[in-house]
Amino acid sequence: MAFPSGAVPGLDVSHYQEVVDWPTVAGGGKAFAFAKASEGGSVADVYFADNWSALRGAAILRGAYHFFHPATDAASQADFFLKRLANANAGSTQLAPGDLPAALDLEVSDGIAAGDIVAGATTWLVAIEQATGRKPIVYTYVDFWKTTLGNPQDLSGYPLWISELKVTSPTIPGGWTSWIFWQFAKQTMSGISTGLVDVDAFNGSMNDLRMLAGITPTATLSSTEKLRTRKPRATGTNPRKPKVR
Repeated sequence: MAFPSGAVPGLDVSHYQEVVDWPTVAGGGKAFAFAKASEGGSVADVYFADNWSALRGAAILRGAYHFFHPATDAASQADFFLKRLANANAGSTQLAPGDLPAALDLEVSDGIAAGDIVAGATTWLVAIEQATGRKPIVYTYVDFWKTTLGNPQDLSGYPLWISELKVTSPTIPGGWTSWIFWQFAKQTMSGISTGLVDVDAFNGSMNDLRMLAGITPTATLSSTEKLRTRKPRATGTNPRKPKVR
């Protein structure tokens, strides 16, 4: 699957990828990454704290996500995620410049009715927005949202991270009009030694992504980010200076 034209490249990881060489990933041009922090009410991703710290060190815009289990109390899941975030984030649940909004992974029903799943997800999302200071993102895949949940529109006020593989453009479900992140393929990648990893695209420019991560447009780019945002130089005797998009 070719990379979506005009988008910004990234990835998402969990314990399945084990120890990631983030400087190598950054050198390969990846601008952002989401790392799994927690699942349900008690399952902690053992690599999250290391990933959270190493992403900042590699100048990759970082985000944290929670895998939601509808059969577990939603408020308890929010509390657990926030504890995991604070443990990795110097004791704070507040997101700083360079941190992307938290994401809620909705992809299993646990035998719970669709309306109750949406209500539980809403509880989590509201709690996380209050605690982190950012509106969180909803991750899901098309068949789950449309078939299992019945294509509800209740959460369309939150940014959409959609998963749909092997297509040239993703389906937009449930009241959304566009996607902000698209998980579009599984690939091998330099810096990932355990095999395939999910790869994602951000629907916008690098500057748009930086603003989503709380960085003002006038902030100075790091040397690593400059390499990822540099435009090709013109050919001829009077090449233009690189510009930041």
